[in-house]
Amino acid sequence: MRRLLLLHFLLELILLHALPAKAGPEARVARFDADVLEISLDEGCTKADGNASFSYGTLTLYADHVTADRSTGEVEARGDLEVTQGGRLLEGESLRYNLRTEEGVLTNARVAEQGVFVRGERIAFSASRIVAHNASFTTCDDPDPHYSFAAGTISLTAESAAPGRPPESGRLTLDHARVTYRNRRLFSLPRYSVSVGRLREPGGTPLPVTGFSREDGPYASISYTLGDPEDPTLGDLSYRYTTLRGIRGHVQLRRTFGPLELVGGYVRREDPSDRDLRADDPEASLADVLLNRDPEYGVRLADFPVGRAVRCSADWLSGSYTEWIAGEEEARARADRAASTVVLSVDPYPISGNVSFGHAFGLRRATYSPGGRYTVRLSRHSAELALSPRARLSLAYVARRSSGETPFLFDGRGPGRELLAELECQVTAQWGFRALDLYDIAGRRARDMVLEVTRTAHCLAYTVGWRKSRGRLYFRVGLAPGDNARTP
Repeated sequence: MRRLLLLHFLLELILLHALPAKAGPEARVARFDADVLEISLDEGCTKADGNASFSYGTLTLYADHVTADRSTGEVEARGDLEVTQGGRLLEGESLRYNLRTEEGVLTNARVAEQGVFVRGERIAFSASRIVAHNASFTTCDDPDPHYSFAAGTISLTAESAAPGRPPESGRLTLDHARVTYRNRRLFSLPRYSVSVGRLREPGGTPLPVTGFSREDGPYASISYTLGDPEDPTLGDLSYRYTTLRGIRGHVQLRRTFGPLELVGGYVRREDPSDRDLRADDPEASLADVLLNRDPEYGVRLADFPVGRAVRCSADWLSGSYTEWIAGEEEARARADRAASTVVLSVDPYPISGNVSFGHAFGLRRATYSPGGRYTVRLSRHSAELALSPRARLSLAYVARRSSGETPFLFDGRGPGRELLAELECQVTAQWGFRALDLYDIAGRRARDMVLEVTRTAHCLAYTVGWRKSRGRLYFRVGLAPGDNARTP
């Protein structure tokens, strides 16, 4: 027993001085434990066999066999392999890891992180990113998942988190993706990229949304982002096939320069009422029109901090616009338009344990050619009430004032005063409910309304919804993040 304790002490003393170390809050001491330990002082090598474990900084490794080279910082492992790194869990057949770069490669591996599961023939990983080759991902922790996305390359980036804690947000990117549902291949995508935190939200999944509306009849729509999220240039593609009004959609390119984003694109037969209802949106009209933006370009500034509790969003957009009344062939209006919008938002601040307030103030000014100018001023005051850990109610009072004239119905300011109420409730672990009502205070009527019921089964969220605008009934399938993802 004394000999074993002396061996452990000698081993840690040698590794403490020989292995590379980085400055940081974590203890950078290498520790071994195994049935058999072999230390070669001449070759600078340590071998561990049988129930071996190795830890260094935020990395912990369990395997049948582990070898560490003190001169290079290289660690190799094989057999019943499991690795944890900063809250991430990795499993595989063999491992090569460098303690100096904190980067490694696993073969025939599986990664569980941020509620998603990634498999690959080879997975390269660092503290902030994994790249899997000949890979697949799902949120279903099941030997036979209900769905999966296969791809030549899958990357998962993670934003910084507290030391030793799993990252809470990141981005998933697939190259040459193939979507499989219930063991049936549905379609392929050249590239698919999504924020892991948006997997539940509309647009977070490339699976199509189907539905029915009065003007469109039966329809199917799909949207996704193209490009590498680490590249400053990205593309957005969205289109809807309708049985009564043909194909509608848009394509857009975005390029970032620091906090600014340059945008340019083409929009065909957009329906303004398809937009999500937002209380701080100066463009709040629900006019019954279709719109072309061909082309449209501009620059945006999103959520730029101004002080400690104020954020600024701004954009300048210019293009040539054509507007139709639904059901009419002739265009109602055509004009060039340049519009600038600025919105200042005060971060929500608590009033009590379960109530918080927020505010926003906005200004939009549009000019038209051959002539005309239109200005909208907005103020929003909102309150959010946490009814319970599973239920949330938010109310927003919005006031708008306008001046000038516009040739377009979609550019109108909407009601002068309205109330936006939203209720979200997770009734059980499987069933959720959402209701949203946009109420015109002066007109004493509901301008728009949304009702949704969501059923989560395993790793998929099935939503049936109804929206008052255009009498729309829709159905979509979302990717439910794996709440039961196995993490350390």
